[in-house]
Amino acid sequence: MNIHRHKIAPQHTCWNKRSGFTIFEALISMILVSATVAISIPTLKVVNLQRKSINAKLIATTTLANLGERIVAENSWDDLTSEKMAEYEAEIPGQLNLKEPRLSMKLVQTENDPAVRQVRIRLSWENPYGESVDPLLLSLWFYREGSSDE
Repeated sequence: MNIHRHKIAPQHTCWNKRSGFTIFEALISMILVSATVAISIPTLKVVNLQRKSINAKLIATTTLANLGERIVAENSWDDLTSEKMAEYEAEIPGQLNLKEPRLSMKLVQTENDPAVRQVRIRLSWENPYGESVDPLLLSLWFYREGSSDE
């Protein structure tokens, strides 16, 4: 009795024979990548403008704080004049890297207490969108020496 053994060839499907991308798959991939890029570019632009806006606020806050310290260090109650405030007001905006900076300084002496003077500093500018931002405000108080009610 002879037994014939036949080798059964493995069945190959079309999936097993593939070795690369089809044009359709490449087209779909390009569409997905281009859609992702189209969404990402405007988002990155907005993020960049917000970063610039935050940096401008940091620069303005730091400059205003430094100006306040400088005024306190360089002046006493007797030295404070509107002319000195005008000098500071003219000097500082040139040092700022802000869009349309506007600095105003006022020397206020109340009638209630003539021994107290207040310096009011206000700084505003435009954000990257061209809109005016909320101004930063700083008040400095100066007291005449020996004016306390002790």
